Amino acid sequence: FLFSVFLFAQYLKFPYTIDLKKDEIAKFIVYYDKWEFPFEFRWTLFKNDILTFLYKYNNFPRQVELYKDPPLNTLKVKIAPYPVIYPYFLIEFVDYNDKIATFKIYLFNGEKVRVKEIK
Repeated sequence: FLFSVFLFAQYLKFPYTIDLKKDEIAKFIVYYDKWEFPFEFRWTLFKNDILTFLYKYNNFPRQVELYKDPPLNTLKVKIAPYPVIYPYFLIEFVDYNDKIATFKIYLFNGEKVRVKEIK
């Protein structure tokens, strides 16, 4: 069954907008060149207009604080440390409303990058 979910899943188009409740996890598989990288993120706390954002890319966990106001409302996630002009995601914290946080994901230098969301 799981295989059939991946078989028919569509690649994401960017920019991609996603709404998440507290501790709801967004999961993706990032395909770059010959490699696959797991990517997931969630948020755990919103207080004083600051959002605690946790993410794991290629199974390496990190935590950052995102603010409602630019430029501190964005986070850059490298997809691969090579080539010189490497592909990356820019994740923007757009809004918090009624216990739901909205994020917009942008892809830069991503000609060889494909992304599928795992639901």
